[in-house]
Amino acid sequence: MNRSARKILLLFFCLVPVLATADDQQKAHKILNKLTAMAIDPAGKRAVSLALSQQLSVARDEFAQRRHALNLSYGDLFVAYEVTRTGTLMDDLADKIKTGKTVWQAANDVHADWKRIAAEARKLSSKVDNNLLAHFASKKSNAERERADGYDPFRDTVKADNSVAQQEIEDAQQRYAFLRDHAGSVSGSNLGDTERAVRTVRPDPTKTDTRVGAGESSTPR
Repeated sequence: MNRSARKILLLFFCLVPVLATADDQQKAHKILNKLTAMAIDPAGKRAVSLALSQQLSVARDEFAQRRHALNLSYGDLFVAYEVTRTGTLMDDLADKIKTGKTVWQAANDVHADWKRIAAEARKLSSKVDNNLLAHFASKKSNAERERADGYDPFRDTVKADNSVAQQEIEDAQQRYAFLRDHAGSVSGSNLGDTERAVRTVRPDPTKTDTRVGAGESSTPR
């Protein structure tokens, strides 16, 4: 093998992990944009904030404070907390964001594990669906939970919540309506059954959507 061929082969092996990381980041971005869109509605925001609290073991009022301090959507907030789970301090991440970097750029600076973050985002998405089902099944118990948590979805609002495409908002509305209309029939199903049912109107966000207007969201910033 001549020198030029060796250089090309070396370049190829260097590019493979870079391309794989970029693909995992795109998957995470698509899933979390769906959650950001869901959190525009107060009921959806309840489900999203509770899902984050359940998955990350962090109080909902702490999420609200972080969001207001850094102007982070719920999708971006999830990335921030996931990055801190691998050793990066939240204050250090916040300093990067305050200089004008997005949370995605700050995460790349510390070599975020996007494959793991995308996998955790899928788990979070399933928790949101379950929380919405619980909300529709018993709004009274959810109101009691919010009082106990000291959480008010109407005050938990930042400018970054509107950083999603119209198509994603419409998808979130379909998802919300499906879960609301089928709460009785799917609330007793296992998680896999629920997710398959929801995907009849909400395609898997990690797959390519061929519908007109789909895929018009912003790329990771």
